[in-house]
Amino acid sequence: MARAFTPHALLAPLALPWTLLSVIPGTLRRGLYLDPTRTGMVMLYRSSPVLDVLVLIPIILIVFGAYFVAAAALVNIAGWLALALPVATVVFMIGLLFLLPRGGGSLFPWGLETPAGPRWEIAGLTQLPGTRLTGIQLALRALDTVPPPGSVIVATANSEDLYRQYQAFGFIGGPQHRVHRVAT
Repeated sequence: MARAFTPHALLAPLALPWTLLSVIPGTLRRGLYLDPTRTGMVMLYRSSPVLDVLVLIPIILIVFGAYFVAAAALVNIAGWLALALPVATVVFMIGLLFLLPRGGGSLFPWGLETPAGPRWEIAGLTQLPGTRLTGIQLALRALDTVPPPGSVIVATANSEDLYRQYQAFGFIGGPQHRVHRVAT
């Protein structure tokens, strides 16, 4: 997934930690779907930013704890080696830039234009390079079978092209590349 959201294969490892943080909440809530060939992936789950943050807090605390323990250990071993941690942190922060919405996209997949109803978020639609349409086919099947009728499926398109593609698949466009569709 990290490779799908970065412009070059060399940058994918930088985006990997942030990609994992974006996938963990949906995965723990059973919202990660793989196609039968395991080459396509999509996340579709009941949207709850508060629950997502609550799931991530213990993970982030563990990571930060390990970071500071490693920093203290490195200072004791070799003070100059401890300088590697801030450099590594900056490098991984650069990786985060590739996952932020581009072209005026929204960080939140809904706004005032989104109809009322239980909200389901679709995100992380990816497929392995060299495969053809596995991610899209999986997403379309999941959209038709997972959310109950009347649910509002929301997403944020990360580009103008993706924004148009969502609309071609029945989503209604909104500001900041937000899209929504009511499940039938």
